[in-house]
Amino acid sequence: MKATSIVFFLAAFAAAASAVRAQPGYEACVDLAASDPEAALNMAQTLKLMRGEDEAGGMHCEALALMTLDRPADAAPVFYRLAERMLGASDEMRAPVYAQAGDAFAIAGNPAQARRAYDQAIARMPEEAQYRVGRARMRALEENWEGVREDAAEALAFDPHLIEAMLLRAAANRVLGYPQAALVDANHAVELRPHDLEALVERGRVHLALGDRKSAWADWQRALDYAKATGRDEDPAAAAARQYLSR
Repeated sequence: MKATSIVFFLAAFAAAASAVRAQPGYEACVDLAASDPEAALNMAQTLKLMRGEDEAGGMHCEALALMTLDRPADAAPVFYRLAERMLGASDEMRAPVYAQAGDAFAIAGNPAQARRAYDQAIARMPEEAQYRVGRARMRALEENWEGVREDAAEALAFDPHLIEAMLLRAAANRVLGYPQAALVDANHAVELRPHDLEALVERGRVHLALGDRKSAWADWQRALDYAKATGRDEDPAAAAARQYLSR
């Protein structure tokens, strides 16, 4: 499972663990999912036969094991079904499980289903900024840039220092024809995190949209220099910077 593909999977896992009211069998299964996911799948099936909280724990463990096995397309509907079945749980407990479904659908390349899952998470915890970031990413894939800008702005209203939301709003404003507004967010993102490759690449795109090729090339070269210095030459942002500089 590629960690860089996940919006906030680990944070959601911690919340979801409390949501299924971790039992000893569940905890053992989750530990096993990290080291021997195939064995964890077998243990999860046993837990699911026990019903009640054990069944919920088994479903969650099954989905986690499938993620470890790099099978997000199989894990996503398990997360979603679990969230749907948690009818007696609070919104704060169900929302992270829907969010995990969204993450898994996103990694599997199914933005429509991912957005549907994030919709459910947002409906239950509207002030969780990361859920809106997840949905904004899916809207970007669907080229719904007005929606991206709306979700990113709302995420920033709840968390003004959320770099990913800044970059999403910058991209949306750039595509929608508002490069000056995009530059404000891109500059802020780079100021907060000077070595962030995605921030540098996006600011380069914004500079280019403003007709400032020199600044654009400088940002992309800076991104490549940082990537090389930190062993991230294969990072998607570094690849994008390399492609821009080769034009």
